[in-house]
Amino acid sequence: MKKQIAMYLRLSQEDVDKKTNTAKDDSNSIVAQRHLILNHIAQNPYLSGLSRMEFCDDGFSGTNFDRPDFQRMIDLVRAGQIQIVIVKDLSRFGRDYLEVGDYLEHIFPFLGVRMISVNDHYDSENYLGNTPGMDVAFKNLVYDYYSKDLSKKVKSAMHIKQKKDGYVSCCPYGYKTEPGKKHQMVIDPETAPVVRKIFLDVIAGKSTSQVARDLNAAGVLTPLEYSGVKRSNTPVKKAVWTHYKVLEILGNRKYTGCMVNHTRESRKIRDSAQRRVPEEEWYIHENAHEAIVTKEEYDAARAMLRKVTPSKRKPKEDAYPFYCAHCGRKLRRTFGNDLHFYCVTAYWDDSAELCKQVRWDKSDLEEIILESLKAQISIMEVDARKKAQSSVNRGMQLRERQHVLSQELNTSDSDRVKSYLDYREGRITKEEFIAQRVRRDERMAEAKEELRQVEEEYSAYLKEQEQSEKERSIALRSGSLDDETLRNSMYDAVERVDVIDSSHIEIVWKFDDLFASA
Repeated sequence: MKKQIAMYLRLSQEDVDKKTNTAKDDSNSIVAQRHLILNHIAQNPYLSGLSRMEFCDDGFSGTNFDRPDFQRMIDLVRAGQIQIVIVKDLSRFGRDYLEVGDYLEHIFPFLGVRMISVNDHYDSENYLGNTPGMDVAFKNLVYDYYSKDLSKKVKSAMHIKQKKDGYVSCCPYGYKTEPGKKHQMVIDPETAPVVRKIFLDVIAGKSTSQVARDLNAAGVLTPLEYSGVKRSNTPVKKAVWTHYKVLEILGNRKYTGCMVNHTRESRKIRDSAQRRVPEEEWYIHENAHEAIVTKEEYDAARAMLRKVTPSKRKPKEDAYPFYCAHCGRKLRRTFGNDLHFYCVTAYWDDSAELCKQVRWDKSDLEEIILESLKAQISIMEVDARKKAQSSVNRGMQLRERQHVLSQELNTSDSDRVKSYLDYREGRITKEEFIAQRVRRDERMAEAKEELRQVEEEYSAYLKEQEQSEKERSIALRSGSLDDETLRNSMYDAVERVDVIDSSHIEIVWKFDDLFASA
């Protein structure tokens, strides 16, 4: 199989001059990196004859390896489709000293991948599997230290800026940044009236839910819609104003003209989550920008909000997996003679006609889920017996084929030695010796590829076995349970329940839905 080269390029936000939107160091630009690597390939006769793929992460930090194209490249490396990786320098590959060292010293050598860093004059082929020299290790350490030091300086500079004046870390709905002054907020004439109306309506006695309904009826874009942001990780199909969003606006002191910063902070460098900072540690600057509401209006609106006594956190088993099939929101519940579930979108948005039909009592829902689960268990019992025998036979065949191929590969060295002894002692000619070696190498390459495919099939077989065993275990355990015991544990098998209307629901199980194959 002909080898393939991966050209990896990376440019982070820190490498870009925010004023000109170009790389601070021209040599680090994507174009410059590509040009340097292509020149290096062109000057090497062996490399120039190989096919190549380009992987580019533009705007991603080198301090972690969770980058889209980097992960795509590594997946192809692990699949054996890439044998050579070339970068401008090791800082483009990554700035984490330990992670980069692990790739250079363990992962790539184990996978048989050649690593080339042009500006570092590093080529793993020159080390023949040995640890790279101190100069390469020291450069990795410098890159890692540089990144951490830069993070500390940026964080320190941001804190000083926040303390000194009204640094804009987040521009809320109703404001926008002034052109040419990214840390100065000015009123957005399109959305500021909406914010002011929210405050005045609440002062006038409207509830936050009624305010949300009015905004939806008037067709006012939500903050996310107005900013053009679309969250791909949310199941909600339609963005609407909710009383939670109204509450968020009513609780934002920035609308009174003061700048509030340092409400959250990272506890350590490269922290994945921030902690809430106590209010006494916030940085507050009065009269930092034009106010949308006065301090008196802000306090009056806050005073009109219903005071809710904090309740104890409900137990996990009380979180019912019921969702609206139309908007994707989790169903709200009300209490009465029976627990009743409904879609709250219809409460906030009068135009959500389909959501208005989503109403069920808990007892009715659970009766349907219970009967469906019992049907699933019956199907699983039959299906598990059918799968058991066929899977055993398939597993034995794969294991036998693995054994045969492994034996063939293990004997290749002894065959090579025997062929050489026959040639040296004159039992075969040089041409016969060379022909045998070519045939043997070709067969070994075929055997290795076949063994890889068989091992992948066997790995998939083991996963199928695990799933089948899980289904069989559920069927055996559940088949002997009485209705009351099964009812108490049925939510363990339910991923979610999508309610379509007052007569139809769709259940998503945590195991494979077997109705389709029944």
